[in-house]
Amino acid sequence: MNMSDRSITMHLHPNRAVLDVVNQAANLGNQAHQHSHQGDYAGAELLHLRGLDLKISVVGENDTTTAITRNALGELYLKMGRIADAEEQLKKAVSIRLSVGPTYDAAVSIENLGQVYEAKGDFAEARRVRLSHPENIMVCGNFNCPSTTFDQSQLSACSACKSVFYCGAVCQAKDWRVRHKKFCKKRNQ
Repeated sequence: MNMSDRSITMHLHPNRAVLDVVNQAANLGNQAHQHSHQGDYAGAELLHLRGLDLKISVVGENDTTTAITRNALGELYLKMGRIADAEEQLKKAVSIRLSVGPTYDAAVSIENLGQVYEAKGDFAEARRVRLSHPENIMVCGNFNCPSTTFDQSQLSACSACKSVFYCGAVCQAKDWRVRHKKFCKKRNQ
């Protein structure tokens, strides 16, 4: 089970029946991540959608555990190239996470939504979204950055497109190779 789901759920949902359903949904999410890592995106999507339906049925749309699944679906849809679906899920995740939940979770969903606009070629909107956290909190644009959150002033923008932010040259180089290179405005001119 996803530890984030478990700790949030136990704190926010003391009702055992609700907890059991949310735990079941979290297990589906873990299975979905396994399918995704194996390249079975369609299987991952089905599992995430089943988990989302379960969560909405017991805790509603505006719960932090629902936002976890929406964020995971958004990330999956980005991998699948389903940009409109990713945008829909991530906008909902950002809305929930900005109103309730840890600032880190909101920053992650904001970064993911920024990647949606980057993929669309809308670098101005990608930048605006990434800089939109009300507490000026951000995550590094490198998905595998070992750090957690940063103040906006601690990150540097890509010198070409100015729409994605990194904690340093190592993270920028890693993201460039695996993701950002194909989107960067300078490379596509």
